[in-house]
Amino acid sequence: MLEGVKKIGHVGLAVRDLDRAVDFYCDVLGLDLTERFEYPEDEVGHGVAVRAGAFLRCSSTHHCLSIFVLKDELDGPPPGTVGYGLHHIAFEIATPEQLLARYRDFKARGVEIVNAREGGPGNQPRFYARDPDGNLLEFYWGIDEIGWDGRAREYQPITEIELEDFDFEQFVEARRVAADAARVR
Repeated sequence: MLEGVKKIGHVGLAVRDLDRAVDFYCDVLGLDLTERFEYPEDEVGHGVAVRAGAFLRCSSTHHCLSIFVLKDELDGPPPGTVGYGLHHIAFEIATPEQLLARYRDFKARGVEIVNAREGGPGNQPRFYARDPDGNLLEFYWGIDEIGWDGRAREYQPITEIELEDFDFEQFVEARRVAADAARVR
């Protein structure tokens, strides 16, 4: 039997004005801004439709809310894209093995998988799929935690991956080496 998700990890919103949204969620709700991110022009992942994002937290987890501004103003969402409002819901999976099992289960069931990737804000290996109504869902393991200094660690650019071939052990080891190097600085 396939394990259930560990928890709802974060929610992504598409907004018209990034500064206004960040001010609201930080000033009114008391969230903390982890970082802002400009998506590269090479259209990887969210970058197909998203120009920039802000990642907010309410704990040491990199983000609980991701806020995006879209590349083009929308009169209505173009076919196959999202409009303003909910962008995606993310589910945290407890282990790399469970993430891979969920991925394989979705493929076996014929659930639409959008892509899998690593890098970028939060730097977690993840895959995206669509529910029966087309809502974007993210499934991830190993999102970054924010340290005592309140800063996000450096990460690689967003890269699409084949999750079946992803080396989770190497990923964990690279994080350990980077953390050790940061402690020396």
